[in-house]
Amino acid sequence: MMNASAGGSAGSPGGAVPNDITVAFMDGEELRGTVASFNPKLPTFFLQFSQPGGDVSTREIGFESVKMISFLRNPVLPENKVAFPQTARLVTVRFLDGQTVHGVTQSYSGARVGLFLVPTALEDVERIYVPISAIRDVVSVKMLGEILTEQGMATPDMVERAVQQQKQISEEQVGQILLKKKIITDEQLDQGLEAQKQKPGKRIGDILLEQGFVDRVQIDEALETQKRQRDKKLGEIMVDMGYATYKMIGIALAVQFNAPFMDLSNHTIDSQLIELVPVKVARQWQVVPISLQQGVLTIAIADPTEQSAQDELREITGLTVITLVATPQDIARAITRFYSQ
Repeated sequence: MMNASAGGSAGSPGGAVPNDITVAFMDGEELRGTVASFNPKLPTFFLQFSQPGGDVSTREIGFESVKMISFLRNPVLPENKVAFPQTARLVTVRFLDGQTVHGVTQSYSGARVGLFLVPTALEDVERIYVPISAIRDVVSVKMLGEILTEQGMATPDMVERAVQQQKQISEEQVGQILLKKKIITDEQLDQGLEAQKQKPGKRIGDILLEQGFVDRVQIDEALETQKRQRDKKLGEIMVDMGYATYKMIGIALAVQFNAPFMDLSNHTIDSQLIELVPVKVARQWQVVPISLQQGVLTIAIADPTEQSAQDELREITGLTVITLVATPQDIARAITRFYSQ
């Protein structure tokens, strides 16, 4: 099914076969055309498209202006099933304008600054590419649902129905939907949440590599630097070296800890939630409250390894606490913005 190479030139290995694509821009404009080569490691790409009257124009497009690129399916070619690696994840990506797209992450060779997805509900689209600059948050919808299924608390069909509903209620966790539908009990939800807190098996470097945000050479260089800067975490070092952004690190941490990633830049926090989390605690652990539903407090945290932050908040609030991941900058700005009011 895939006739576009993820790693560089689109089409055949020589890049001779053009790909039909639709480019959705951040300002709402859409443009359909063809691209002979596509390399997201470069700052721009060239799109050929037809003008009224039949003339063909070429436009250089910068990725910072792009919301999403859809690679259209060729109706002449037979449709083949896509084989996904074990690292593939079913995710929901929400854009800065609030719209969402759902798909399965596609493997990628080489460093990139975005996500390739095979969409779940776009029949005429083979795959999509979302620049990281357009992403507001990323949620792995297999997160809690997968845990509950593995523990025999809900069937895959039940989880799938909950996931479908989650597409319309993006603020709710899968577990909360299952709880509302009485598919699971409060005790089973707590067990699933407890399983979610288990220490991840993969290192952040491996996750960054799997997601295609960095390459092996960059990881090795960062690891060597970390030997001389033992007080710094690998993600921070990779940001310092210019190999990754805090947003990339946040998404990788979210994947590592089976938690959603969220861009807080346009998020508003209810004043009642602010009262639940004292400013001293918010600053100490770099956390902000996000939502409260049925006795479950969702917080955004910069470092999900800080289990003590969740423990302290459980003790202070008497609530079940689950986490999502945000960048340190977003957390700091949110604390300043909402706790100074």
